[in-house]
Amino acid sequence: MYKYLFFDFDGTICDTSEGIYKTFREVFPHYGLNVDESLYSRYIGPPLSDTFYSYFKDKDKAYEAVALFRSIYTSKYIGTTKLYDGIKESFETLSAAGYKVCVATCKKHEEAVELLKKFGIYDYVTFTSGLCYNVRETKQEVLDYALKQLGAKAEDCVMIGDTDFDVDGAALCGMDCIVCKWGFGDYGKMKQKNIVFFASTPREVVDFVTKE
Repeated sequence: MYKYLFFDFDGTICDTSEGIYKTFREVFPHYGLNVDESLYSRYIGPPLSDTFYSYFKDKDKAYEAVALFRSIYTSKYIGTTKLYDGIKESFETLSAAGYKVCVATCKKHEEAVELLKKFGIYDYVTFTSGLCYNVRETKQEVLDYALKQLGAKAEDCVMIGDTDFDVDGAALCGMDCIVCKWGFGDYGKMKQKNIVFFASTPREVVDFVTKE
């Protein structure tokens, strides 16, 4: 059914919540913001610039906050990232079966590549499309870039992610989406028409994709 499998990163390939939450705990107070930590999970998925813009309503200040976040995260907390159980085996199986395993993420491109290599799964990945500020930032832009670079048709692709940002970005590209229920999304409220499957484990993703 599909030739290209686009995996989100945060909440799909890896649990990055510990490092992201710790960074927010430093960045928000730096700007005098008292943000309830129960809201942090909703900020894993969309571009950081969107998150900070929602507070500042100032694009330059939002990007300034993003730069501070990246500095703190990469220097102190990126090492807290954990690979989800079953991901490496799933990538290996799908790659061996001839599928093009790709990564499409609003995480900064360089960070995503660094972590893919750290966890020993980079060699299974055909193409990585990550965030590049002022070039591609939204999930739609990240996916559009990947489609063009690969020469792929949307109908031959599926997005695999955990949030509405993945589902909606895929829909805007004319792409189906598999929702991963081990991440950070509000799965009970997801009703988008391009959702073809809700997976509880990476193995269920493999079984669904290869069932044909």
